[in-house]
Amino acid sequence: MKKKKRIPRAVRIPVTRALRDEFAMSLHTSLRGLEHAPSVDIFDNLAGIFNVVQLALEHDTKHSHEARLITGGAAALNQAMARVVAGQSPAAHEIAPIRVGINTIDALLGRLDVLALHGAIQRLRTMRATNQQGIHNDNQN
Repeated sequence: MKKKKRIPRAVRIPVTRALRDEFAMSLHTSLRGLEHAPSVDIFDNLAGIFNVVQLALEHDTKHSHEARLITGGAAALNQAMARVVAGQSPAAHEIAPIRVGINTIDALLGRLDVLALHGAIQRLRTMRATNQQGIHNDNQN
């Protein structure tokens, strides 16, 4: 009798309730702020969370529908950026897909892997640092 070859799988560490609650609180309070007291800081906070979750889902085929909803929310957030920078609340048609994206992230957080989120945070930091370095180099020329 042949022994079946064991293929090791990566350890999956689920998002804990406390971490999920922290993300959810940040998402929902930022949405409320975006609607009633828009600022660049609130926009950046939401954009950062959307980017991290999108990066974490990049090659995740199990959550492709959720990834599309989150991408739609991120696109609406980008579309509203000029209004937010001007201190204006996004229009209702812009808020609706942002809310869908936020609710999708909130519902999905308990099913995500902490290591995937951590890796996404590190990738986003690297991307931002590279972008800042490129801007710095362009300004020197």
